[in-house]
Amino acid sequence: MKEKKKLKKELDHYVREGKYLMLNGKKSDPKSIVRACMIEEESSYMRDYIQDENNKVVGIGFDYVKIK
Repeated sequence: MKEKKKLKKELDHYVREGKYLMLNGKKSDPKSIVRACMIEEESSYMRDYIQDENNKVVGIGFDYVKIK
């Protein structure tokens, strides 16, 4: 439960900074990403920091990765 709250707080912070969030290639919100990351037991989500032409982070993507 502690991990869940920590991730939600982090994602809320990114949104307040004006960064957008993606989940498997689609725009998403902190609640949906936290839910997806916490219910997966045999897989994980890899973060992808999305940058603009000046290398400034403008978004964070979470992509599903299956663990064998």
